[in-house]
Amino acid sequence: MPVSLALLGSGLFASIAYLPAIFGNSKDVILHTVWSRSQSSAESLLEKCKELGISPLPTIQFGDSGLNILLKDKSIDGVMLVLPITAQPPLVIKCLEAGKHVLCEKPLHKDVKHAKELVEEYEKRFKPKGLIFRTAENWAHEPVLHWAASKLREPALGPVLYWQLGLSNVVKPGSHWHATSWRTIPDYQGGFILDGGVHQGALLRIVLPIPPSTILSHATLHRAHLPPHDTFVAIAAPPISSHTPAHGYEVTSGVNQDLPHKVEDIPAEIGTSAPFGTILMTWAQPDLPNSAPAGMNALEIVCLHGVVSISWPDKNMKAVITAANGSGVVNEEKEEKQSGVKVEIGMYARAIEAVKEGKELEEPNWADPRDCLWDLAWVEACLQSGGKSVDIEGLIKG
Repeated sequence: MPVSLALLGSGLFASIAYLPAIFGNSKDVILHTVWSRSQSSAESLLEKCKELGISPLPTIQFGDSGLNILLKDKSIDGVMLVLPITAQPPLVIKCLEAGKHVLCEKPLHKDVKHAKELVEEYEKRFKPKGLIFRTAENWAHEPVLHWAASKLREPALGPVLYWQLGLSNVVKPGSHWHATSWRTIPDYQGGFILDGGVHQGALLRIVLPIPPSTILSHATLHRAHLPPHDTFVAIAAPPISSHTPAHGYEVTSGVNQDLPHKVEDIPAEIGTSAPFGTILMTWAQPDLPNSAPAGMNALEIVCLHGVVSISWPDKNMKAVITAANGSGVVNEEKEEKQSGVKVEIGMYARAIEAVKEGKELEEPNWADPRDCLWDLAWVEACLQSGGKSVDIEGLIKG
């Protein structure tokens, strides 16, 4: 039986991403109600529902009184929050207190401290009651990324040697993503870096066999209309436990009798192998006649026996495996239209259905708030480093 959900929020992402995803999950979801702060916004979203052919059409509610009505409606199983970052956390608690399951758009909160408090309150007060709280991080639900992650964990490619992540965006003053009051003058750290950067946190967390543990970075502001920062450059270090001796053929005096020196004579400490990464993320790119240069929007992961390249061209998600010569690795490629929002809503609905029916959930949970807390901590580390090393887990622990 499909579950009955309410959509709270009527902004651009609710309209262009959530409604089509809900329509695509009609087997599992009935959109019962749409809510917004204003009547006009709620009615506008209802018109979008009509255009998409969502049936039956949802009812509309708006303002505080409308919110109270839908929270008291026992026929609504859960809610989906698609609201400004700092507006969401109080509503998460309010909805849970009303006995509703909650799917809330990323990031969890404006910073790690408050996000951790939110997660802990859920785990203490509401999780024991069987209520679901999930974070809607669509990149964590992209099938292509999970495919790439599985390939990187197979022995054929060998260990990750190093990686580089690039993200380059154009945000013109007054453009549709910029022209919202909460994004123009943000009441949270990082501006667009926080709102968009958590996607790349999820990308690293899902794909890399060993995600970074420490960040050293510098954040800057190049475009005056994008405060407080629009760019950062970072070095990402793995945990010490990931360091290993170098791979492959070892040069020794015993094998190479004609060498004039021994390895132990080298006047420096012999290095180790560890999966360090470099990152450049910016929302300050000039408005070019063509897209950003190749490689500016990609994650390149160099392994011992090949390279895995992940990119997101034209609303697609693409992963390419390029084999090293003589490695035995198979060249492979997978490209699909981005579907993370659709996947996460479907999984959320089926989780609610399992709770209602008293069954064990047969799917993984890719929307655990604890996991998404790492995504936020990764971005916060990049924003706060100022050239000093920041431990990601240390941020989370507080």
